Amino acid sequence: MTKTQEFTTMEQLAMKASATCGAVLQYGPLVLVTDTFYRGGFTAEIYEFVETPEEAGCGDIECRLSFCEKAEQIFKDGGRAMDWCLTRAKEHYLNN
Repeated sequence: MTKTQEFTTMEQLAMKASATCGAVLQYGPLVLVTDTFYRGGFTAEIYEFVETPEEAGCGDIECRLSFCEKAEQIFKDGGRAMDWCLTRAKEHYLNN
């Protein structure tokens, strides 16, 4: 038996993120997510699009995303968490 790949969307991530402190931002072919951690601080995650709006027949927020990675550390604030996302995206996912 093979394990089924799990997908999410920007819309689903935005519904899970804190309305006041979380962020779900499209960055080219990626989606960068920061949110509050229940014990204080902030988490950071990176997802990538696995389909385009043209392929799916919907808007960006409804396109399927695949999880890439999550920061191992908890950050002091959302800015530092987003900085980690941007740095990782530029170093490992984007061909600039």
